[in-house]
Amino acid sequence: MATCTTCSNIQPAILSTLPAGKWTGLFFSVSDLKSSIATTSCAECRLIWDALACYKASWDEKDLTQYIELKVAVGKQCQVFWRRDGVYLELFSRRDKDIVPDMPDTLGTVKEVAEESSSDSCFKLASSWLKTCVESHPACRSEMLQALPTRVIDVGAAGIKDPFLVESHGKSGQYVALSYCWGDPRFHNVLKTTADTYKKHLERIDFSAMPRSLQDAVTITRRLGMQYLWIDALCIIQGDADDWARESSKMCDVYSNAHLTIAGDNSPGNSHGILNKQSFGIPPKEVKYKNGIAYVRKQLGREHDNFSMIGRGPEPEPINCRGWCLQEAVLSNRLLRYTSKELFWECNERRNCECGHSSEPIDEGDEASSRSVRKPEVFGTLSPPELRQNWNDIIMKFTERQLGYDEDKLPALSGLANQFAKVQVLATKEKDEYLAGHWRSNLAISLLWNVEDDRSRDMRDKEIVYRRPKAWRAPSWSWAAVEGPVTYIPLRHFRSCLEILDVATVPSTSDPYGKIENGSGRLVVRGRVAHGFSVRFEKMQGGDTYEGYMEGMRYAVWCGENTRTILPDDGVDEMNTAGIENLADKVTCLLIGVVELPGAGREDFFLVLKSSTGNLNMYERIGVSLRRYLHHRANESNDDSVDGLFRDAVEEEITIC
Repeated sequence: MATCTTCSNIQPAILSTLPAGKWTGLFFSVSDLKSSIATTSCAECRLIWDALACYKASWDEKDLTQYIELKVAVGKQCQVFWRRDGVYLELFSRRDKDIVPDMPDTLGTVKEVAEESSSDSCFKLASSWLKTCVESHPACRSEMLQALPTRVIDVGAAGIKDPFLVESHGKSGQYVALSYCWGDPRFHNVLKTTADTYKKHLERIDFSAMPRSLQDAVTITRRLGMQYLWIDALCIIQGDADDWARESSKMCDVYSNAHLTIAGDNSPGNSHGILNKQSFGIPPKEVKYKNGIAYVRKQLGREHDNFSMIGRGPEPEPINCRGWCLQEAVLSNRLLRYTSKELFWECNERRNCECGHSSEPIDEGDEASSRSVRKPEVFGTLSPPELRQNWNDIIMKFTERQLGYDEDKLPALSGLANQFAKVQVLATKEKDEYLAGHWRSNLAISLLWNVEDDRSRDMRDKEIVYRRPKAWRAPSWSWAAVEGPVTYIPLRHFRSCLEILDVATVPSTSDPYGKIENGSGRLVVRGRVAHGFSVRFEKMQGGDTYEGYMEGMRYAVWCGENTRTILPDDGVDEMNTAGIENLADKVTCLLIGVVELPGAGREDFFLVLKSSTGNLNMYERIGVSLRRYLHHRANESNDDSVDGLFRDAVEEEITIC
């Protein structure tokens, strides 16, 4: 049979020269494809045409000159791209179901996604991932059985008895942990363990009364052959402040010691369930090919999120918007994720997905740095600069997320802070001090957080409002004192101009990384201080993050001829300018440090402060700013002259609360 000059009969000859997994492509126009079908009756061209017809009902004259791209690889599905209309397809065979002797090798098979994650195929797949990890991944193994959490749920056997709560009393064993969204706080009055139900739950937890997500977690645990399950709503005594503080401080151990963590990514609340329909589970369409059947579906890889434990796609799953769930994901050595699209697996060595498009070893990115936090003894410790950047990344991702209760800001990160403290000891041989979301060892540069640029905020999430919560939860110099996303600009060659004289935060519970006492965290520093500035809100042409905070408007500090754009902690909002603009001649600027830019100049960073309304002779942070020098101006000045803002400033000792 002659080789088709249009589709090369889907390139069987080329495949023999390709390495495994290597893709090659072929381009031809719609007109060429139609002509080939009409003049040569090429079955492969007809197959491509019919596959496209499943998703494109008609063609116009302009289409005829446009090109179709065909991509093939050994053992892979054939990919057909019609970029003009955004049609990306996968052509494949089901050799286990349809025996067609002359089916081209280029029509490889695919991993099909179940319509619902409750299917037997999903449980079989999850079990195989877990089995492979336990048997073949040294980095995921634990040398010994870990201690069970204070309480776990014995899931029992389906149809035999209801689950019940167990007090572990230090017993060791394997258990599953659940990471999920509680949902709207108004609907939290569902089944949970309280002082009133505690004794009853030690005997029996009514399965039929559980919210759907908790029922599904029990079902998954049973189907995977596990006995114990940890769920916060049932294993922590709700309404008991002491028990909650004690048990929430153990989150680090709960998730890092779990044999497996089940993540209900797709569920916005505990009543929505985890075992749901999967959008990738749409059955493929049949296309006749010679004496058999080929199959076509939209290319799942085009819609495939870049899943990661702490990453966030353009349309994040509900769980990736919940603050508590960040540490639960980062601390877990094995994560079985039930997403809205498909089943997904992540561990210290590998990620796998049901459709097969994202099945690969983990060697870089968020997951690689996360596993150095989880298991530094296996993956090595990070350097101090890497540790600082890693923590800043965590803070930026954490503050993008939402919390049901404002007061959970620090507790929801305490497990990660606990683990991070251990990692820092391994890396530096010294114990660092945790201060309301910051670390003492690099406190000066850590103070330079800023509320995310409003333009970025508008592009991503218009519902976020920057504000300081009504109830005090952290000193004003901490990012934990504000709502909404904060960012850190990576600063190389930073030199601190600040002397930290005294700072301490007092935990309000038994958790040293959780809530702090109201009013604690007073920061006493010595540095260059300039007084007597005002703040104004003015129209201007937008620039970059610091030099034109929001298109058309900015906040600025000014005194005489000196003016600098500032990033206010409350965000730029034309409806919210009155309070900050009333600070005429009452604003203080504190130089934090400088960044030397070899061959380019220098940047001076400073905090913008106001007098505290409730604490005499103290200041509160209201924003941050910088002053840039070009190279020639930097050379004209010396370290002491710094900037017009600080030319007449003297070193002072001040307290920020």
